Amino acid sequence: MADESSVACPRCGQEWLRNVRLVRFERPAVHCQECDALWIDVTPGKDNFEDYGTFMRRGGVMEPDAAAEIQLLGLYRSGTRR
Repeated sequence: MADESSVACPRCGQEWLRNVRLVRFERPAVHCQECDALWIDVTPGKDNFEDYGTFMRRGGVMEPDAAAEIQLLGLYRSGTRR
């Protein structure tokens, strides 16, 4: 459940950001399930995201929407450092 420290997506404003693990790449990231914005190694902002599907395809994952590709770790909270 979201609370005041939860962070809405700066791209779409429609979903709470989530900490995830990109399973194939063994990397933590921040992801918006609504618009598929992805942040790796940066604090989420409106102009510094990458599209999840584009990132995954560039890394050789042809079916990025497979459930096994992304592990949800919980809500991204304000003040969290990446």
